[in-house]
Amino acid sequence: MTSSANPPVANSTRIRPASADVRPPFEPAKTPITVLGVGNLIMSDDGVGLALLGRLQAERDDVRISYVDGATGGMELLPVVQDAERLLILDAVAGTEAGTVVTISGDQVPRLLATKLSPHQVGLLDLFAASRLLGTEPREVEVVGIVPQGVDLGLELSAPVSAAVDEAVAAACGVLDRWLGDLGVSED
Repeated sequence: MTSSANPPVANSTRIRPASADVRPPFEPAKTPITVLGVGNLIMSDDGVGLALLGRLQAERDDVRISYVDGATGGMELLPVVQDAERLLILDAVAGTEAGTVVTISGDQVPRLLATKLSPHQVGLLDLFAASRLLGTEPREVEVVGIVPQGVDLGLELSAPVSAAVDEAVAAACGVLDRWLGDLGVSED
């Protein structure tokens, strides 16, 4: 039996086959916008990115947006970053006052990603460096996050972080609405 299901792709720098039939479950179909939630649900406020992801998906259900639960993934998320044209990252972010909503874009993103909040945080800076080395990085990247109160073992978000979720979802919706507006009318 010949393997014609996965023909080689010319000029591809991807580290996995381009066929949608063989994409791992955490890899979404390619869309113009990708939302990547990262964090660890058993490390209290470190899970806020995943909480935001669920809320945002309910608020902005659009076929042009892929929602990816990156959890505590590492380099296995590289194809997600490589395929993203516009990438919105949802995460706990460093800051001084717990519960503060932070929106970061452009050249500020690498500075943010260099800050580690917990040993379980995704190495996003490494992902972007690898993507850049392979010549396939997102055209636009923005981050919406909340400053955590604590990232210790626990299943619940702290009170200040829980209180900020609505504001963070609104900020993320603003980013998506702007990007969707740039794309024009939905093809649903």
